[in-house]
Amino acid sequence: MINKIKDYIQKFEELSVLVIGETIIDEFITVNYEGQSMKSICPVYKLDGDKNVQQGGTLAIANHLNGFVKKLDLITNENNEIVKTRYIDKDDKKKHVEINKFETLNFKPISVITSDYDVVIVADFGHGFCDKLTITDGFHLMCQTNSNNFGFNRISKWKKHLKKSVCLDLREASLQMNKKIKFQSQEEILELYNYEMNTEHLFLTIGRVGSAYTNGNEIIRQKTFKCDVVDTIGAGDTFYAFACLMGALNDSDKKDIMLIPALAASLSTTWLCNEKSVTPQTLIEHANKFVF
Repeated sequence: MINKIKDYIQKFEELSVLVIGETIIDEFITVNYEGQSMKSICPVYKLDGDKNVQQGGTLAIANHLNGFVKKLDLITNENNEIVKTRYIDKDDKKKHVEINKFETLNFKPISVITSDYDVVIVADFGHGFCDKLTITDGFHLMCQTNSNNFGFNRISKWKKHLKKSVCLDLREASLQMNKKIKFQSQEEILELYNYEMNTEHLFLTIGRVGSAYTNGNEIIRQKTFKCDVVDTIGAGDTFYAFACLMGALNDSDKKDIMLIPALAASLSTTWLCNEKSVTPQTLIEHANKFVF
């Protein structure tokens, strides 16, 4: 299996890739919980450590892929308009509170012809950057739901475009279907595929259960690769990045289509958010920990 992974990595090296979407600055501030304020009902934390600033969103996706492909271009916001500050516990790294800062978002119109690249990835984080995008069909799409755009950034906003692939998590899929379901059955996954997806490949991440893939005919399932988890923030974006590459390989074995995305997502949970990027070497080293 390791040889097969190496073969896919070698095929990635032939691809030219364009990534489009919002760059998000992730800030992490370490704190210690000191108790509850005596004068008001609120928790009290003490700062403990320096601020850790990372490049997230679309730039994190591009950083993951940069060492794998022949050419990588990026279209994103150039200023730090979108900043997400998280106060995390010193010991277990759990998030206590998050504060989002959005500067005046006045993005310019963008026009992209997908045929200029082997892979065009649109990562729509719902902050408006992709709303002014004019693009031809045949791109790979993620349309993320977060606290800022909950219910307003659904994949159906792109339904008129024929996509190469779409990637959703459970919450995004449930919002798309207008009902909360676990997408465990074949019927549910196929119903989702046929509900305004307009895509060749559909990838669905199902948390600890793993992930699922369908092309409208067959359904492939992939279990999660268990490891010592530090942080799951960004794991879905990592999965999506490599799912786009696998979806672009016409000669890939469908039963392997989620192997590298799942491995890469697992690897990315072993560090805090986007403080590191996946590389061919670290991916192979991570794969060697598992018995296939």
